[in-house]
Amino acid sequence: MNVFDFHDYKHCVNAWIGEQPRNGHGQLRQLALYLDINSVVMSQIFRGERELTLEQALLVTRFIGLSELERDYFLLLVQKSRAGTVELKNVLEKQIANLKESALALKNRVKHQKFTDEDRATFYSQWYYSAVRLGVSIPQLNTAASIASYLNLDRVLVTKVVDFLLQHKLIVEHKGHLDMGPQVTHVGHDSPFVNRHHTNWRLKGMQAMERVSGRNLFYTGPMALSEESTQEVRKLLIELVEKTTKKAASSDSEVLRCLNIDWFAVGNER
Repeated sequence: MNVFDFHDYKHCVNAWIGEQPRNGHGQLRQLALYLDINSVVMSQIFRGERELTLEQALLVTRFIGLSELERDYFLLLVQKSRAGTVELKNVLEKQIANLKESALALKNRVKHQKFTDEDRATFYSQWYYSAVRLGVSIPQLNTAASIASYLNLDRVLVTKVVDFLLQHKLIVEHKGHLDMGPQVTHVGHDSPFVNRHHTNWRLKGMQAMERVSGRNLFYTGPMALSEESTQEVRKLLIELVEKTTKKAASSDSEVLRCLNIDWFAVGNER
C-alpha cells in the first residue's frame, strides 16, 4: 500500500486492513484496542462520518507502521477531513500536494549501489536488519506489518528497517509486496563488523534458550583432545557449514532459523 496514493485517510486505513492476512479480519478490533476506544466508535469513524482526533491519528500511524514522511502525510489528510472551512481545506490541500511531490522525488532519487562501511555499520548494528531481509523471502512475510508480527517487533521500527533495506536494494517492493533484492552484503572474518554480527545472533540464541522447544538444539561441550583431532573437528564443522548453506540456498523459504557454531580454545594454547 502506498499512502501517497490516497486523498482520504479512511480509504487509506481500510485499504491497509484489506491487505492484511485473512483480508484483515479482526484488525479493526485490534486497532480499536490500540486506540482504547470501543468498536462502535471505530466503526463510526472508518465506516461513517465520525473523524479521528489528531492524537488518535498519530496512534494509527504507529499501529500501521508508517515512516515519518508517511506519518506527516496521513496527519495532513486527517486535518483536511476535520477542517471546518473551505479556506482551511485549501491550505491543507496545498500542503498535502507539496508533501506528496517531495515523497515522489525522494522515491525516484537514484540510490547508490555501493554498500559503504557506514551502511554496513548500520546493517550489522542489530540482528533484525538481516532478519527482516531474509524474512521477506517467506511468502507470508512480504509486508512490514506481517514481518513485525512474526519477529515481535514494533511496526514503526520494522518500517524504518524496511526503508533502509529498500534504499540499498537489499530488498525490493513490487505491487505492495516485499522480496529479496539484487544487492548482497557479506561480512568476512577480517571485517571490523564481524564481532558485532556474531554477538547479535548469539544474544538471540541465548534468548531462545529460555523458550523450551523440541525443534531447537543447543549444545555446549568442553573437551580435551589431541591437536590432530582439533583440526579434524574444525574441518568437519566447515563442511557442515558449507552443506547447510547450500541446503538453505536450494530450499523453499518457509521459516527463519539461525545457526551459531563456536569452536574455540579455552586457555592459552601453544
